[in-house]
Amino acid sequence: MSELHPETSPDPVESDFQSEYQQENIEILVNKLEIGNLTQDEQRRLFEFLKQSPPSVVLTATRHQTFIGPIPPPDHLKQYDSKTRDIIVGMARDEQRHVHELRVRGLNGAIEKDKRGQRIGGAIAITGLLVAALIAPHSAIAAAIIGSLDLFGMVALFVAPRVIEGRKSPGTERTKKIK
Repeated sequence: MSELHPETSPDPVESDFQSEYQQENIEILVNKLEIGNLTQDEQRRLFEFLKQSPPSVVLTATRHQTFIGPIPPPDHLKQYDSKTRDIIVGMARDEQRHVHELRVRGLNGAIEKDKRGQRIGGAIAITGLLVAALIAPHSAIAAAIIGSLDLFGMVALFVAPRVIEGRKSPGTERTKKIK
């Protein structure tokens, strides 16, 4: 004949201790998961816990992480092997170098364009003054008109771009002399 064991109800103190112990273990596993140091055995234990847990626990343990830019955050980057890390960092370095080169080329192009405009404007101004000087003995009025237009053109050449630039960027303030 077989012996019948009476059903025993679980001790509430013991079950509270087990749930506290299990909760501490889960917190340790989740922390290790966050820093990327979870072993295969620990992954299996965490998986079993999540599999047996209600959906609300699984949802709170889920984490979504995004980042902006060519380089992931350091903790994320540590998860790659060294060759992949070198490739990612090299790509970011190359992209940054390319952006800087484009900016330098753009600035150099703008400087060259300004220089070319000033040379051409200066040549036109000198030519206008020479023409006014050559016409002056024959017609003083024509020479005055040509000379005035020439001087007006030179002022416009050097002053107008600064005025237009000031209107385009309203955030820049002009410095005032304090007396």
